Amino acid sequence: MIGTCMRLKNPENNFKFTDWGFHFCETIKNDLEDSICGFHAPIVDIGTSNNNFGIEKLKNIIDSIPNADYLTIHLHNGLKPDYDTLLNNVSELTDYAKKSNIVLCIENLRYGFSANPENVINIADFTDCDITFDIGHVCYEKRQEYVDIFSDRIYNVHVYELENETGHVAPKDLKNLTPILDKLLNVGANQWLIELMDIGEIKHTELLLHKYIKEHK
Repeated sequence: MIGTCMRLKNPENNFKFTDWGFHFCETIKNDLEDSICGFHAPIVDIGTSNNNFGIEKLKNIIDSIPNADYLTIHLHNGLKPDYDTLLNNVSELTDYAKKSNIVLCIENLRYGFSANPENVINIADFTDCDITFDIGHVCYEKRQEYVDIFSDRIYNVHVYELENETGHVAPKDLKNLTPILDKLLNVGANQWLIELMDIGEIKHTELLLHKYIKEHK
């Protein structure tokens, strides 16, 4: 499946499969509901002891999306989390989501605690949650290593060229992405979500990926 991460504050375009970003648009447009395959939560703090605001906000989101397939969350907001608190909170959220048949996914980041793949997989294995693998958060030469570590837990993949200080960069072609795309298909991680903010770049990337899939078959 090739879908799109909706990261626009005023979404107007309807894609077949859409990952809805609550951190960009808190209200779901009624005419786009049928295209939504899953959701991406805003970044909140779930790693600080005696601070329940983040976990309660995420529970409220889970309650508001009862028919969702999955919800992706971040493990921290830039601050180093308390490990035991993080484990307890992700465990609680995973169990809470399962009651609504929602898969909880944690995402790897560019910096900090969840930039270390071992931290991410340890949390996932302990709490029995899944992983949203963002390939743009990882340098080219380490992406396949991340797949080796995450493979049994990858639920969906954010696909674009890379992330730098200016934001998410769209691929001009798939020269740099083909090795990681091949690897993902080999382990069965085939739910790809294009995470770009420009409609033209999204459509161009979508065409590239569909062509790659057709030729790969």
